[in-house]
Amino acid sequence: MKYVALCLSLLAVMIAPVRGADAPRFYAYCVEVGVKGVTPRPLAEQAKLLREFGYDGTGLALPLGDELESNLKLLDDASLQVFMFWASVNVNPAKGDACDPKLLATIRKLKGRPATVSVLLGGLKPGDPQGMEPAVKRLRELGDAAAVAGVRISIYNHVNNWTESLPFIVEVVKKTGHPRVGFNFNLCHWLKVDGDKDYRPLLRENAAKLFCVTINGAQRGAATWTHGLIQSLDKGDFDNRALLATLREIGYGGPVGLMCYGVPDDARDHLARSMKIWRSWFAK
Repeated sequence: MKYVALCLSLLAVMIAPVRGADAPRFYAYCVEVGVKGVTPRPLAEQAKLLREFGYDGTGLALPLGDELESNLKLLDDASLQVFMFWASVNVNPAKGDACDPKLLATIRKLKGRPATVSVLLGGLKPGDPQGMEPAVKRLRELGDAAAVAGVRISIYNHVNNWTESLPFIVEVVKKTGHPRVGFNFNLCHWLKVDGDKDYRPLLRENAAKLFCVTINGAQRGAATWTHGLIQSLDKGDFDNRALLATLREIGYGGPVGLMCYGVPDDARDHLARSMKIWRSWFAK
C-alpha cells in the first residue's frame, strides 16, 4: 500500500508540475515572422501588443549599427526587456579565424541588459569536425566580449546549422571552456533533430551551461513547422509543463521565450491564447 501511495503522489506531481510555483519571466519572439502573406508589424506596434498581453519582453536579431540603440530605447519606453538577441557566426575555416569586430563591439554595448546573445553557427554541414577549432576560437572571443558587458553567449540549436544537434552543442561548449559560453534549449529544433531522445538527462547533466530556453506548442513527430512543431501553447501534444518542471528541478532561473515563427493565426489571438495557458500553469 505504501508503494501504491508513493506512486500516486509522484503521479500527482507529474500531472501538475508547476502549479503554484513562481512563473519565470516570459517573452515572445519571431512574432509574425515566417507567416505566408504577412508582413511583421513594426517593432513599436509589436511592443504595444506584447505589453498589452503581459509579456515581459521579446527577442531580436542583433543589429550591428545604430538601430540597436533606437530599438532598445523603444522597448525601454514600453517597459519591455530584450532577453535574447541572436546573431550568425560562420565557423568555416576558409572564412578566417576571427569574429566580426562589429559583432564584438556591439556585444560590449549591451552592458546592463539582461540579455543572452544566442549565436547560430553556420558555414559547414552539421557536426563537420573542421569547424571545431575556429568555432572554439570565435566563441572564446565572444565570451570575452560578453564578460565586458556582463551578458552571456549561448549556442542556438537550429536545424541545418553546424550546431543543429544539442548533444553536439554541449560538446562544443565543453571544448570552449569559457564561463560566459553556454547553450540554448530551443524546443522546436530539438524536436526536429533530437526528438527521439529524452531531453531530461542532457539538461540535468549540463544545467550550469543552460543559458536560454524557448518553448511553443508542438505536435511530436510532425514534419512541418507551421501547424506542427511550432504552434501556440494551447495546441500540440508536447508536455511543456513537464519541461518547465525539469527546468525548476535543475535550478534554471532565466526567462522562457515563446517561439512564434510561422504561427499563422492573427498575432493578437495566438499571443492572447498562449499567455492564458502560461498563466494557468502557474495559478496558485
